Amino acid sequence: MATAPKISIIATQQDWVNDHLQTLDQSSFNALYIADHPSFATTDSWSWLAYAAGQTTRIKLGTHVTGASFHHPTRLAKQVTTVDNLSNGRAVLGIGTGYEVKDYAPYGYDMPDFKGRVAYMDEMLTVMRQLFSGSIDGFDGQYLKFKGKAEFAPLPVQKPYPTIMVGLNMAGLAMQVAARQADAINTWQLGPSAIDAIRGPLADATIAAGRKPEDVAITCDVLMVPNADFAAAEALAHQIRDMARGWGRKESVTQWEADGVLHGDGDAMCEQIMRFADVGVSEITVSVSDIDQALWLNAEVARKL
Repeated sequence: MATAPKISIIATQQDWVNDHLQTLDQSSFNALYIADHPSFATTDSWSWLAYAAGQTTRIKLGTHVTGASFHHPTRLAKQVTTVDNLSNGRAVLGIGTGYEVKDYAPYGYDMPDFKGRVAYMDEMLTVMRQLFSGSIDGFDGQYLKFKGKAEFAPLPVQKPYPTIMVGLNMAGLAMQVAARQADAINTWQLGPSAIDAIRGPLADATIAAGRKPEDVAITCDVLMVPNADFAAAEALAHQIRDMARGWGRKESVTQWEADGVLHGDGDAMCEQIMRFADVGVSEITVSVSDIDQALWLNAEVARKL
């Protein structure tokens, strides 16, 4: 029988979380993640995570996910290291290529094509991993140039560096980067069958990179509609699918159906979660919009698993 995945939550808006950090820290949730988009009406993600680190002692803290192409690796490495130190080793760097058009030109960022965004993320992770080791002695990439040796301190608490999780929804270029550079992948709104379809390509890519398949964990983000039926779950999946496509995400990575939405009562959700476990998912992160949803999920699902 598969091992139950860890249950975490993501808050796309942080305001409601501020008054409940201690409550969440005492819950059964493995991690608290937040979004990272310049166009969202939220505080700076990594600054807020540094605040959250000082208000908690147990729960892991990170992003799902930071868009690589609107960050500089040195600055981001400092931010992640700061959170890792303030939390005594609880930072998780979720990172992706970025996809939402509104996050770029209106805020002064260039938006390369997808291939270019993947290449930038790859270079960024190469640089950040060197910085996390304590120094970098030059780097000459297509997008990033570092000249001369630079020391980096303080170092992260986690060794060799904080957990790196690459966001992706299909096999391809981003998966190749994850296979070489990451500790985990993170999918958004895929159901078990879609995740199962990328397991083989991920294992093949990881082996080709000289690593073991188990070196790259599979995690996923899902939605939930408590005490609702299949039709309500399907409606929500299609609503979010259409919204994401309007933001600039392609159809190929937004094939979202009700199997990516937890629904029904707590027992039904536990059964659905175990279907994810059967396809190798080690952590499920559920989107929650307020403390009442978080408390219900903790009591009816996370504690039971």
